Amino acid sequence: MGQVKNYDIKTVSKLIATAIATLGLGAVPAGMKRYATMVRVNNVAGQQNVLYIASSPTGSATTSTDTLASAAQKYSVQLPADGVDQFPNSVPDPDRPLFSFAASSYVNMKTSKGSARVFMQYYDM
Repeated sequence: MGQVKNYDIKTVSKLIATAIATLGLGAVPAGMKRYATMVRVNNVAGQQNVLYIASSPTGSATTSTDTLASAAQKYSVQLPADGVDQFPNSVPDPDRPLFSFAASSYVNMKTSKGSARVFMQYYDM
């Protein structure tokens, strides 16, 4: 039987718009990484949209435009009009996170047009 790990999985849900949002998580604690294991997006903009998930050392200042968010992105997803998208499409696996954020950085998100409700599952380790 393998060793059991306690990942202390957490979730956050926020309405994201074209202005950058830090999700209210604060910076990743020193000496740790923040691992995202699942992201679900409900595009409520009524039109095609892009969600940028980016890393920033100073909160929102360095990812405030689509160009800056795209350059700092960990992940971006094209969203159909009024649709729900989830990645991964299967059960989230903490042993295989989607992406990570370095210590002292912030998780930032923004959309290119309109709003989207984002639900993210993550853990710090």
